[in-house]
Amino acid sequence: MLPVHQRLAELYTASCRRPLTAAEEAEQRHCLQVNTMYCWEMARLTNEAVLAAHTEDTEWQQEISAQMFEVRISGKVGKRRE
Repeated sequence: MLPVHQRLAELYTASCRRPLTAAEEAEQRHCLQVNTMYCWEMARLTNEAVLAAHTEDTEWQQEISAQMFEVRISGKVGKRRE
């Protein structure tokens, strides 16, 4: 779990008790944006992993696994190796 996910949970919990302040609403939108990018990146990598498995490209599978690990830890992938 990324820190942004924890903060999003905190903001959601707060919103169940009281209206969020303008600053909290802005922060919530930012967290949702970061979460969306995280989800799309993981979906892309998952699709690439399926392709790598179907083509039996173990080197590509290892690269994708490393990228998925990086996304889980940092929320983004560094420069892609082409």
